[in-house]
Amino acid sequence: MTDSLNVIALISGGKDSFYSILHCLQNGHQVVALGNLFPGQSSVLTSYPTPSRSSTPPESSTLSDAVEESDLNSFMYQTIGHTVIPLYEQALGLPLYRQEITGTAVQAGITYSHGDSADETESLIPLLKTIMAKDPTANALSTGAILSTYQRTRIESVALRLGLTPLSYLWQYPILPPGNQTSLLHDMQGIGLDARIIKVASGGLDESFLWENVASAKVVRRMDRALKRFGMDGNGAVLGEGGEFETLVIDGPGNLFKGRIEIKETDRKIVREGGGSSWLRILDAKVVMKDQRSDVVGTKAPRELDALEARFKEAHSRLTGSPEQLMDSLSLAESHLQMASLRDRSFQEIARSTSQTYNWTVFAEGKSSLERTITQEAEAAIAKMNQLLADSSLSTQDITSAIIILRSMQDFASINKVYGSLFIFPNPPARVTISAGSLLPANINMLIHLVVHRSDSSLPQKRALHVQSRSYWAPANIGPYSQAISIPIPSTNDEADPTFTVAIAGQIPLLPASMVLPSPSSKDKTQGFTYQTVLGLQHLFRIGIATKTTWFTSVVAYLSHSSPSQSHERACIAAQAWRSVHIPPADRSSDDEDDPVRDLWEEKFHAGMEIRGGSDKEIVLPNWELAERLDGEGDVAPPFFAAEVEELPRGSDIEWHAHLGIAGARVTVEVREKNNCWTIYKSRFEGREEFVIIIAYTTDKSTFKRWREEALAFIRVEGEGVVDVYLTYLDVTTNEHGSVEGSTSDYKGLVPCRSLRDKSGRRLSAVLLLHNIS
Repeated sequence: MTDSLNVIALISGGKDSFYSILHCLQNGHQVVALGNLFPGQSSVLTSYPTPSRSSTPPESSTLSDAVEESDLNSFMYQTIGHTVIPLYEQALGLPLYRQEITGTAVQAGITYSHGDSADETESLIPLLKTIMAKDPTANALSTGAILSTYQRTRIESVALRLGLTPLSYLWQYPILPPGNQTSLLHDMQGIGLDARIIKVASGGLDESFLWENVASAKVVRRMDRALKRFGMDGNGAVLGEGGEFETLVIDGPGNLFKGRIEIKETDRKIVREGGGSSWLRILDAKVVMKDQRSDVVGTKAPRELDALEARFKEAHSRLTGSPEQLMDSLSLAESHLQMASLRDRSFQEIARSTSQTYNWTVFAEGKSSLERTITQEAEAAIAKMNQLLADSSLSTQDITSAIIILRSMQDFASINKVYGSLFIFPNPPARVTISAGSLLPANINMLIHLVVHRSDSSLPQKRALHVQSRSYWAPANIGPYSQAISIPIPSTNDEADPTFTVAIAGQIPLLPASMVLPSPSSKDKTQGFTYQTVLGLQHLFRIGIATKTTWFTSVVAYLSHSSPSQSHERACIAAQAWRSVHIPPADRSSDDEDDPVRDLWEEKFHAGMEIRGGSDKEIVLPNWELAERLDGEGDVAPPFFAAEVEELPRGSDIEWHAHLGIAGARVTVEVREKNNCWTIYKSRFEGREEFVIIIAYTTDKSTFKRWREEALAFIRVEGEGVVDVYLTYLDVTTNEHGSVEGSTSDYKGLVPCRSLRDKSGRRLSAVLLLHNIS
């Protein structure tokens, strides 16, 4: 369990904000205050005093001084039922602070860049500052965002500016195990949440749904049927994520609700707005305190969500036994992954790409580490980066991804501060960070490999996935990086979705809710590693699915330095995990398929924008229907290799790095092998080609260079500068010095490793990644 946080809980009166509070409590945090934004006639901040904590609580408290209720229809905030909000202070026994909503939705996109005081998002600032002044221990902010990127990014922006840790424990809840749209409502029912429907705004829902408890099995079934009749099956509609309905919570488990809110039928008036929208105006309400001896709603904690979903649980169950047993345990997978040895044949000549992609390596050289601090070295490297960008008429916003290689992971914080100063915009590049230790040249303490892309105005905008809240979905970003950056490329796709290449940040196996590594089993260290391996891989795949990725061109599992036998064993475990999740599934019926993930808020309010987050199509990763071998002989998983480095962030034993994801395009895969010396994998999509060259192990320098040149020549590309080797993973034990030696030009794209292993655990000398560029 992570350290306890002191949480400010944003509440709207709706089911999601209160259920989020219960998850805050379940994760060991303390809620210190409630915050609410409301439509009003005064911009004066109102603080409602904490009820007296007498041994005999007052029997009831009534709604007083209520203004005429209206529905602001805010893009950000639920405002229906706002006159009841003051009663939650006594009902929960927590101090409540309220602030009038000012401004409108000035920034309409998903990404939010703060600074415009006219935007309604900024109404949160004075509210939270007042709460923090009253309780300086407050250090976290809870929100009930489920699928709305629009809402989440704005609350994250405000929270992080104020130094608060954002918590969104319901984020992507419908895709979490068991992975169905109604699981959230059933879980709310299980803990006794009473959430009444107070607004309907969908053709499938009429006035008969008003004041029904949405967290009841009967209402869930009825609502599910009604929405399906109007073609609104799944996609969060049954949760009200597209504005289909809104709720008002009047009771819940006794550990949160010390009193219940009572609203008589005569105090509810239906307001009809037209277009199928109607809502309840609350004329009066009161709080009735519970008798803790006889009138307590059950205090059952929310359901504990499984960390692993079904296919990753299955993958974990396969990873048992010795490395030799592991090699035999996935015979089924191997049958799908067999690769024909196609010798003495060249690839077809590749087509030149019209996109402008640059691969740069920056570092500071010349002075030893004794003559400058790591901060000074980072500043010198960043200055070089800025110069390269300026010379090419580019900016830091054009950086797609970065690999930062450090001598010592202890320098990470210092370098991070300098590196982070580059990115003042909302979505920084995806990033991988590793430590190479003494494998780096003696006068260099850091290398930064960059991929920079010049945008094309004729193509859609790039997309970013930048989740900074703690959740159960995947680790939050806790530094200057995004989970993924998607870059559009020219496409022949006749369908609506354009083609993107996706750069994904390195994924270590943090538990998303607490942002700590799982504790390894004291009895079985290997079992602890297998769990971390699969958990980190699930993070990678969830991010891939969220970015519509259907195929990875290649993947590396970085392993922290260990003994040769342990390194071999861990490489085998990681390889088998990769194979396991690439077993083509048996034919599935449509009833068993997962629901696609959409941002319905975004679709409702920003329909037609290129940056829409929703899709009617199910995203499958890997999508075997969109990937095929060129020779038609079975399926080929993307190439895997394991790279042993010195150390990984947070002391993790493994970090997954998918080099490139492909979204919106068919992929053809070719494999060429020559005399067991080297193997070339090629992925082709939309006229672009990515190559992975795996060179067998040799300690003979001349042999290594010959094999490398043979493999490059085998690609048979005409034209200077068409193919670029943008990353070279090198086993430095092939070097008699035990570290990288040579001219600085040899450092371009270099990732020095203590050992490299392929999917069978065999030692490798090098792995080269190439792509065709103009």
